[in-house]
Amino acid sequence: MLSDQGSVVIRKFGILNTNIPEGNMFAGIPFPGDYVLAADGTVVDKHFLPNYQTRPTASGILLADFGQVGDKATVTIVAEDVRAKVSLSSDKAAPGQELGVAVEISIAPGWHIYGEPLPLNYIATKLTFAGDVIAQQSLTLPPATPREFKALGETLPVYERSVQGKGTILISSRVRPGEYKVGGTLKFQECNDAICKVPQEVPFEIALKVEAMVPGLTN
Repeated sequence: MLSDQGSVVIRKFGILNTNIPEGNMFAGIPFPGDYVLAADGTVVDKHFLPNYQTRPTASGILLADFGQVGDKATVTIVAEDVRAKVSLSSDKAAPGQELGVAVEISIAPGWHIYGEPLPLNYIATKLTFAGDVIAQQSLTLPPATPREFKALGETLPVYERSVQGKGTILISSRVRPGEYKVGGTLKFQECNDAICKVPQEVPFEIALKVEAMVPGLTN
């Protein structure tokens, strides 16, 4: 614990929470977050959120920085020639906590799915969460590979064989403790050199336990 009168150290670190106006009882506090340090003390990453009521989770940091994915909050989606594994960094979280998200998509040989940017008549691959449990979300896929389709006279960004992405979901601070199903959809369009199939939007659910921020308090 650091007593930082006047937020001197906080300001030097550049993490003063500027969303809280002067005069507010919480003015002067930092953005909530974590630094990741190497063995020699070097800062190798940082995870900070804009709202003082939200916090990164240790599991989310382990996923983002070290690729560690648990096997308790995972669902596998199978849709014809596309298979996807969607994982949360943990099957437990408290209101206002941020969890990591990982997706691994496998595409059968000879087929491809699309990335961004695309003309309007094509569907880009997108993973989206929905429902009152989720306050915010983000997911980033790596840049797709441009591929020339001579028959179409176009060069389009595609994923072939496999693609992996990472992101986060923020559990709403308004969610009460309990057992939930976090829902979402995987949207994609698969094609080969001859045909394109109808775009698909495949739903999925992942079980999540929302725990009280303070053990023993549920109200």
